Order: sequence, then C-alpha cells, then structure tokens
Amino acid sequence: MSDRAGLYDISKPRFDLSSYGGRLAYFYSTTSPLTLLASSNQLEQAQKDVNHFESKIKESGREGYWVNEQQKQAYDHAKQLVNSSIHPDTGKPVPLPFRMSAFVPTNLIICAGMLMPNPSLKSVIFWQWANQTLNVAVNFSNANKSIEMTPQEIGTAYVAATFTSVALAVSLSRLVPRLRVSAATKDILGKLVPFASVASAGVVNISCIRWKEMRDGVEVFKIKKDPVGGQEEKQVLGKSPKAGQMAVMQSAASRVFTNVPTLIIPPMVMTLLTRRGAFSGPRGGIASSLTQLTLIGLSLGLFLPPAIAYFPQKAETNPAKLESRFKEYEGPVYFNKGL
Repeated sequence: MSDRAGLYDISKPRFDLSSYGGRLAYFYSTTSPLTLLASSNQLEQAQKDVNHFESKIKESGREGYWVNEQQKQAYDHAKQLVNSSIHPDTGKPVPLPFRMSAFVPTNLIICAGMLMPNPSLKSVIFWQWANQTLNVAVNFSNANKSIEMTPQEIGTAYVAATFTSVALAVSLSRLVPRLRVSAATKDILGKLVPFASVASAGVVNISCIRWKEMRDGVEVFKIKKDPVGGQEEKQVLGKSPKAGQMAVMQSAASRVFTNVPTLIIPPMVMTLLTRRGAFSGPRGGIASSLTQLTLIGLSLGLFLPPAIAYFPQKAETNPAKLESRFKEYEGPVYFNKGL
C-alpha cells in the first residue's frame, strides 16, 4: 500500500520466496485442498487472468502496476489456482489426484491403511504398493517436462521403488517381533515400521524418477535485472550434473521431512491415549479409528508445507561447488530444485 489510497502494487511478489516464512505461506496457499474444487473452465479462466495481469505488470516497468482491492483479490486467487494446478512447463492441468493440493486427501487413505493394527503380510504389501504407485504418479506428473523419460525408464523407476518399499516393510515387520526387548518397546518399534519403509522407499522413488537430472544435469543460471523495466531475467549458463544431484537430494530430504510427523506423531499419541483408557467401552473401536484418522489428516495438512518449504525451489549455490566450467562466474548461481 502507498500514497495511492486504496490501490495495491501487484508487481511486487505476494510471497517472499527467499525467506522460509514466505515459502511457508506460499505452500500453505498452493497445497490447499480447496483449489481442487475449481473446474476445468475455472482453471482456464485463471490462466487467462494471470496472463492478462502479468502482461500489464511487464508493460508498467519500474512504476509498478496498481490495482484496486477487488482486482488484487482476483489476481491472487487466479495465481493460487495456476500455481496449485497448472504444470509450469506444459501449461496444462496436472491430473487432479497427483497435484500437491491433493496430497492430504490421497495420502490420508493410504496412511490410514498403513497404520491399521496387526496388519497381515498381504495388507503390508498392498498398502506399500499403493503408496509407491501414488508416489511415482505424483513425481512423474510434477517432474521437469524438459527432461523426457521413456516408458521403460518410468517402469524401471516404478518397479525399483515398489520392490524396495515392500522388501523393507516385510523385513522390518518380521524383525521387530523377534527383538529381545519389552512388549512396550516392541509396540513402539512396530508403529515406526511404516515410517522407516516409506521414508526409505521415497528416497529411492524420487531418485529413480529423476535419475536423468543427476546424470545429465539441470540448467544452472544467473539472475540479472532488466535496467529498463526492473524485471528479473534468467541467464542460462549450462547444465550441471552436480546441481542435479543437489536438486534430487534436497527433494528427497523434503519427502522424508513430510513423512516424519505423519507416520510418527499419530501412532505415539494413539499409544498414550490407549494406555489412559481413552478408547475403552463398547464404542472404543470407532472412537479410536476416528481419532487416528483425524490425527493423520491434521499431520498431513499442517506439516506438508513446512517440509517442502525448507529448501527454496529456486535453489542457490556457489559456482565452486559445481563443475570446473562454472567456476569462472562470480556470485551465486541458481537452479530449479523441483518439488
């Protein structure tokens, strides 16, 4: 807001993505399940609105583009829908179940299945397979589309991630009962099995899906400001396998951070409540299931944005950490980490 009473300069970013707080607010906005309610016509109109406003912003240059509150809200809403639902490379909607805004409802079902008490071997295998199938679809749908993968490469990644997850889950499920520890400790360790298997398989999954980035590299660029309009311009310096490795490692770490609260906090809280007799009585089973699902849903919704906001999507690094051909450049260079 400035001297221009009632007007807002929308040329300035709504979220400061250089700070953790700004990225956190941005991801709370773009992962909101409410964006899933937008129809295809609404998404198409949102794209048109964003293009209209951003062309005006570009024309306005350093003076900024000033709009009233209603126009600002329209731009912010359209931008939220585009950021949450439209792939930045293709300009087309990401399939609805595989958007980051669908993470809570889709994973709520899978987490509920994984955390069922006394699961059978078939149940463990099924839910681990379902989880990794979803992960492959999400990773592929949101991947950098400038790097193409053949059906054979996608199939290899799928098989590797699924096999690793199931093998870990089955091995850990059989190992825990054989440990010479107290019953209470066994109970806690048993509840941690889903986290260990999901986190490990998640790292394998994203590494397999994005192995080309680690082998062939991702674009490294510098940011320069247009001296006339003031807009940022990207100067591409080339592709760096080391930057690709950093991008994949940071993305994998974010996935692990996402799983930590969801697969650890609800089981621990449920154990405490059960020991205190919170679910005794004829309707204890129903109350226990509803409480567990509520805890899982809250964990998914609250902790997804902090996890994926930890590393900036436009990652920064020192040229000295990359291949020798980049060391001639001064100052920081950047690359797209991906989700």
